[in-house]
Amino acid sequence: MTAQHRPHLALIGLMGAGKSTVGAALAAQGNRRHIDLDRWIQNDTGRSIGVLFAEGGEEAFRQAETDTLQRVLQIEQPLVLSTGGGVLTRAENQQVLKERTHVVWLRATPETLAQRVGDGTGRPLLAQGDPLTVLQELDRQRRPAYQAAAEAIIDTDDRTLKAIVEEIMALDLTGASQ
Repeated sequence: MTAQHRPHLALIGLMGAGKSTVGAALAAQGNRRHIDLDRWIQNDTGRSIGVLFAEGGEEAFRQAETDTLQRVLQIEQPLVLSTGGGVLTRAENQQVLKERTHVVWLRATPETLAQRVGDGTGRPLLAQGDPLTVLQELDRQRRPAYQAAAEAIIDTDDRTLKAIVEEIMALDLTGASQ
């Protein structure tokens, strides 16, 4: 499939990997629009992620995520999309990302992620346990889906934002440097 059919760049990875920060910087560098999927979900539903989890559990949140992702990826203007860490838990999300985006996995060790997310405040999946333990389990569960979806894997441990953005731009998945 050509870049014309996949105009967007999607960043995947666990919470704390840097998807939102890298996405905003990458979009600015490539003169593209940046969309943070979690923010769009909150705008679409009028509720925070935490409230969505509290009201309907993870399944209700995942449905809102799928609905919003489908809508966002109908935008024709090329964009950089920062997804949520669990976006690939649904097959329909995997499919639409494959069809409409170039996928880059921002990967970091659970230890690095735990340092970045701190005590997990505001992150519903971390509310029930030690962040490192939860992140190790999420990494174990999600790694196969990330690996299957990713066209490129960028390690973010001990790296600067500038270095990460430069590495992604060098991949030229979006044609931004043309």
